[in-house]
Amino acid sequence: MGRFGLTMKKAALLLLLLCTINAQVGEIIWEEDFDNLDNWMKITGNGSWGWGNGELEFYQEENVEITDVPGEPGNNALHITAMEESGPGIVDQWGNPLSYTSGKVTTKAKIAIKYGVIETRVRVPDLDLGGWPAVWLLGMANYNWPRCGELDMMEMGSRQAFRDLHDEHNGGNGANNSTVNQVVGANAIFYTDDAVTPENPSGAASISWDPDDDYCRPYYNYDTPLNDRFLTYRIYWDDESIRFTVIDDSVEYDLYTDPFPIDSVSEEFQRPFYLIANLAIGGLFTDADYIGGSGAPVSMPFPAEMYVDYIKVMEWNEQGEVNVGPPYAHSGTFGIYTDNTQTDGSLEAGETSEIYVWEGTLTGGTIEPYEGENGISWTTTGMGWFGAGIMSIQPLNMSNFGDGHLKFMINIPANISFKIGIIDAWDNQEYVDFPANQTTYGLVRNGNWGQASIPISDIRGEFIDLRMMSYAFVILEVNGASCEFALDDIYWDGGETTSIIENEFGENPTKFSLQNNFPNPFNPITILRYDLPEQAQVTLTVYDLMGREVTQLVNTTREAGFKSVQWDATDSFGKPVSAGVYLYQIQAGDFRQTKKMVLLK
Repeated sequence: MGRFGLTMKKAALLLLLLCTINAQVGEIIWEEDFDNLDNWMKITGNGSWGWGNGELEFYQEENVEITDVPGEPGNNALHITAMEESGPGIVDQWGNPLSYTSGKVTTKAKIAIKYGVIETRVRVPDLDLGGWPAVWLLGMANYNWPRCGELDMMEMGSRQAFRDLHDEHNGGNGANNSTVNQVVGANAIFYTDDAVTPENPSGAASISWDPDDDYCRPYYNYDTPLNDRFLTYRIYWDDESIRFTVIDDSVEYDLYTDPFPIDSVSEEFQRPFYLIANLAIGGLFTDADYIGGSGAPVSMPFPAEMYVDYIKVMEWNEQGEVNVGPPYAHSGTFGIYTDNTQTDGSLEAGETSEIYVWEGTLTGGTIEPYEGENGISWTTTGMGWFGAGIMSIQPLNMSNFGDGHLKFMINIPANISFKIGIIDAWDNQEYVDFPANQTTYGLVRNGNWGQASIPISDIRGEFIDLRMMSYAFVILEVNGASCEFALDDIYWDGGETTSIIENEFGENPTKFSLQNNFPNPFNPITILRYDLPEQAQVTLTVYDLMGREVTQLVNTTREAGFKSVQWDATDSFGKPVSAGVYLYQIQAGDFRQTKKMVLLK
């Protein structure tokens, strides 16, 4: 790994620090008090070796629950328990037995955060050796790690060599005698070409990788170990920088010398992220044993209990967005790759989508596009199969298309058997077959372009999550036939229009609030969310910057709850509005609030 994108002139650093000092923490946007786990999913299994971590635990749902905070009756917390146990089903992904179980939860598809002050209060157990607790975030982007980005709010259990390297700072004593219970750190991980080496083929750049000891500043407390008591952790995050801190006994300590500046190399951190909390055992982060190698025996006392009291997001530098639920649902006609078809939304290659060829199985072809100036033409490379797909950078919510169709134009020889499929953000895949020399889903192959129309009900299978799509179009061939072919005019059609989206999670809100729209900036659809603690007469109106009314989205009495309405960037006459900044204002009883949104064209 390498620390990249961190070098900057002193003047720029001073400016960034001054901006940070003068910035203000704003209102709470979202708060998780852990009265329930409605916003979370429990993880089952062991997939950590695939990430190169080599963790030893098997995650079980029964190891996660909501309980009272120790010593604080009536205050609930997320409670994760790690156990030393084995038995049927407690295995790694190759079926080898494991000796530990633990718990892990995630908000993927339920809560997404972009910018703001993220704060959590955490209590970890006696880690002794082998415990690895963490509260962290992963990018919502469909890119594989590390291209999606990772933000580690807090993690403990680090190797002795790491702790010794930084022991002269931030509470360290320079004696290199810290234990895992006395040190906590944070991290940001992203992808850069400069970090790709034979030892680090993933290209993961970690800002905690600091061999010269000039930037990373984990927090040490030799007098009062950090286990079995609560500490508060913060990320200060906007579109220009990220700052990690820990608050111990009301004193806030920075975990790096300066905020990490976000630039074009680390643009992962300008997209939404989701939350994760877990208590891992062993692994390459620690000095303990790990899958695929060896270290010291795990000596952490069991059962080991980790508590997360709350997580909340506050505005920072007037920035901060929280999306509750999956991404907004597309409707009507949605373009995956098309020039001329009229759509209600679309992907743009290189901007909101990527076109991938798998394992070098295809190279560029010569067939002209079916429509417009852009087309996809490929020639097989003799690998014995081929595969390619169009991946949306952010997950797509295509749940309105359950009764719709996936349509595409293809020019492919009649003797080629192939499959068309889709993949969701959980890596579930489903395909339909197009046998050689047959007319399937309307596709006639006569040496020219032909159209296929696949019902989504046929292609979604049993497990595909249409709310969280990664690849909205995949083509696959497994018989080893050689050919040249082309694709064009790919789109989903027949999506229902859903303008009002009701809350599906938990109890009613406790106060009136107008949330940040999502996405923002947007084109052409965005979701405006608002919270009603009680029944109220509601108006939600969009204005231009001159204060002129553009359209009224809501004007009715609404029951209490978390509410949402979709705006498609049209005025009250249904005509598209021009790009620019717009205001949206809610009036609910005596409550009134106004926010800004940006329409891009």
